[in-house]
Amino acid sequence: MSTTIQATTLRTVQQEDLRKLASVSSSPCVSILMPTHRTGREVQQAAIRLKNLLREATEQLQAAGDDCSILAPTESLSTSADFWQHQADGLAIYLCSDQCFAFKVNRHLEESVTVGDSFVIAPLISPRHAVDACFLLALTWDEARLFRSDGESLESVETKLLPAKFHDLVLPRDPEESLQHTSHRRVGNTAGTSTTMFHGQGEGEEKIEADRRNYLSRVSEEVAGAIYNSGMPLVLMATTEVGGHFAATSDLCIACHVEGSPARSNETQLLAQLRSTLGDESASNAGPFFERFGTALSRSQASSDLAEVRTAAKNGRVESVMISREPAIGEALNSIVIETLRHGGEVASCPEQQMPQGVEVAAILRF
Repeated sequence: MSTTIQATTLRTVQQEDLRKLASVSSSPCVSILMPTHRTGREVQQAAIRLKNLLREATEQLQAAGDDCSILAPTESLSTSADFWQHQADGLAIYLCSDQCFAFKVNRHLEESVTVGDSFVIAPLISPRHAVDACFLLALTWDEARLFRSDGESLESVETKLLPAKFHDLVLPRDPEESLQHTSHRRVGNTAGTSTTMFHGQGEGEEKIEADRRNYLSRVSEEVAGAIYNSGMPLVLMATTEVGGHFAATSDLCIACHVEGSPARSNETQLLAQLRSTLGDESASNAGPFFERFGTALSRSQASSDLAEVRTAAKNGRVESVMISREPAIGEALNSIVIETLRHGGEVASCPEQQMPQGVEVAAILRF
């Protein structure tokens, strides 16, 4: 296996990734989970942590009589400063004989190494948010950025032109205008909402409006191409002014408008704003799930018995399942997650306090 893991291949996990990981059934499958840090001295210390975990993986492979070359894609990571500068709060690495995957996770992961006939993916299962998968367009008069959200993290979406500054998309009309052009920032706490000005020409305001329409049209075209046929809604984050102009210019269907300028917000802050508007973890969809679970349980079409749910999952009977994120996720819960995904079921997680008392798993059955 010649594939190597690089910073450019590190990304957040999506639902289709979980189904792909669940479909892998070969021996050996190596799962390496560990906490990481976004900033600070701990960023580089993570490389030492991974080196120790790889040593543990080597020992497990040798003990089982398996080929340790399966770990080859990770060999350069301990010395790759670039790789460790692109982390979130957790790192998950999966390796088998012909494939390797690496995901950054937007929450803490407990350190673990597992060698078996399937991957350990249960710790990656996302909470069931009111904020489901969507695209987020963060738009100001100065800049346009597009992101993809799974409800738990944001991932930048790059197109041929995006992300882009205003003057990446709209160039001055001629050298004279270029010299006369300046960007005046408004007074007050309105960063990112600069007003383009052209001096010495009577048609200045008309040209400003024309350039803005051109800018918004080009942004709209890029976004339309990126989200085409994805089935995911588009959320716009912009001031009332920018949002109103964009709605008047674009034919895109905006599912929701998050009011406010995203100019100085990083991905973590943008996600917090998105959740604040659309619903955060405390307002998750766990409640409606457990209403359905209670109804199904009264009809003998649900179960919270770990062994019973595990058997049902293997037989393709689980339609949807909720697992607790605490305490530590064991082999039985991981098996339930894998089998449910393999048979087309839905999987989500929620905090222990949202689960029925003493219950680790709640499953709604197909039959």
